[in-house]
Amino acid sequence: MQRIIRSFCLVVFLLGSKSIYAQQPALGCDDKAMRIQSQQLKHDFASQGLSVYKDAMISMESHQPFPVAVQLDKGKLYQLIFIGNRDAKKISMELFDGADKKIDERIIKKPKEQNFIVYSFTPEKTDMYLLVFTQIKGSKSMCGSFSIMQPGGEDAQQTSPATPANNKPATANPRYVPRKK
Repeated sequence: MQRIIRSFCLVVFLLGSKSIYAQQPALGCDDKAMRIQSQQLKHDFASQGLSVYKDAMISMESHQPFPVAVQLDKGKLYQLIFIGNRDAKKISMELFDGADKKIDERIIKKPKEQNFIVYSFTPEKTDMYLLVFTQIKGSKSMCGSFSIMQPGGEDAQQTSPATPANNKPATANPRYVPRKK
């Protein structure tokens, strides 16, 4: 009898664990055209002396924010790259500091013309930063590509972003325009 109870508890635990993992954003989708575009952008930045700090293909659901927490160092220039689906109606990227203060947001409303955001960022302090990516494409699943480039070959390439964090609501801002300093 004890054996049956133990087995039952194990099954309940495993089923509960599966539902917890099912709620996590998925890494590792495959979109050949997006992968080629990502490789080209990274190659272009590498020719300027930058190396890959973080890099991942991410499975996304339409309208669902995909949060990524990543540590960035004070005074170091980073190129944040997000590539979205060309068939999406809107692609956005939001950047928050460790105190959840929005630093900036970039939106592309016509991804057929340009389906990627490149954002140059030099942190004023070493901190955990939150990047939130969103795509809108009906009610479909789609792929996205996210990379962070940094100066030199200081760190080895990492193939996945840091831990996904709490979702943040998107707000409407004008189309992507390079930030003036």
